Amino acid sequence: MKVLGISLFISIILIGVTIEMDMLMGFTLRQSMRNVLNPFSVMEVPETFILFLFLLLWVLDVLAALFLQKQKKM
Repeated sequence: MKVLGISLFISIILIGVTIEMDMLMGFTLRQSMRNVLNPFSVMEVPETFILFLFLLLWVLDVLAALFLQKQKKM
C-alpha cells in the first residue's frame, strides 16, 4: 500500500510542477492542463490498452503483495 501511496504522491507533485512551470511561462491553467494530458490524447487505441494493462498489472502486484503480507501476520 505504501508503494501505491508514494507513487501517487510523486505523480501529483510532478504534475503540479509541470503545471506551475507552464503557468510561469505565461500559459493559462486550461492550456497547462491540456499540455499535461496531451500525451494521452494522441495515443492510439492499442497504446492506451497496453498502458492500462501495465497499470492494472502493477496495481494487482502491489495488492497481491499486501494480501500475502496480511496472510503471514495471521
